[in-house]
Amino acid sequence: MRIGKNHVKAFVSCFLIALLISMHLVGCLDLSELGQPKYNYIPVNTKEELFKVVNDAIYTFEDTICVKTKDYDTFKELWQQLDSEKVLHTVFRSKFYQVRYQNKKDECQIQILMTMNPCGEALQYLYTKKLKEYKTPEAKKLGDNMMRVIDEIIKPEMTDEQKVREIHDYIVTHFEYAVGGDVDDYAQAEVLFDQNRGQCQAYSELFVALCLLSGVEARIVSGQSSIGYGYGETGHAWCQVKLDSFWYHVDPTWDDPVPDEGKNVRYDYYLKGDLALQRTHEWSSLFEVCYVDYSS
Repeated sequence: MRIGKNHVKAFVSCFLIALLISMHLVGCLDLSELGQPKYNYIPVNTKEELFKVVNDAIYTFEDTICVKTKDYDTFKELWQQLDSEKVLHTVFRSKFYQVRYQNKKDECQIQILMTMNPCGEALQYLYTKKLKEYKTPEAKKLGDNMMRVIDEIIKPEMTDEQKVREIHDYIVTHFEYAVGGDVDDYAQAEVLFDQNRGQCQAYSELFVALCLLSGVEARIVSGQSSIGYGYGETGHAWCQVKLDSFWYHVDPTWDDPVPDEGKNVRYDYYLKGDLALQRTHEWSSLFEVCYVDYSS
């Protein structure tokens, strides 16, 4: 295929954004030559609008996110802003993805193509029911494990708070925080069942997945955490749950003692408001506001 100047510029632009974005952006193709089917492209003009589209797609487990901006440089700038605020976490999907775009007369159409990890694939089947069967054996294995837990601990007569507490306690008492090791090796929910241990992203992914499967709205927060009252020492992930129209923070990782104490469960970071969590956690204002601690 003959490569013209416009194609060269497109590839150069994608190379530059790859240097700017830490999330391993893979592949950047001009849509005009791909014969792609028609999509509904959502206009985004601010980082808040782009975050909402991406976040909504994560929790509806969409493979393709379609947005449109004034031009590709605008998209790159908005995406970099989200990346700098550490809100582009890789829960429920692989960290590798593609960006495709097509420049029109008055706008640029962009597709972000995601690849789901086993937990994302399991939830496509179990939660959104987008699939008639599991995509992979790994997704089926994890899905079976998650439904086994749901059947074991969740009862129809439970309130949403009781469901959240059971899920929190199950994770804390059945799994051990993996001290050290490669972050990627302990970042996804399936490692908890495979090795009985994991790190914050695995804890958070499983917690949110079990909440969703139990009928409780939940999200994952990515940010920074530190021991004591300082900020910014290390990257961290935890959760937010919605109870009676209000959002609350839950950090199952920090409620799991290190070294592991078996059945001992802490509630220091359970259903907390922003004020309580700000002592040790830092996160973007793009995530939900948690006004107060939960009061039963």
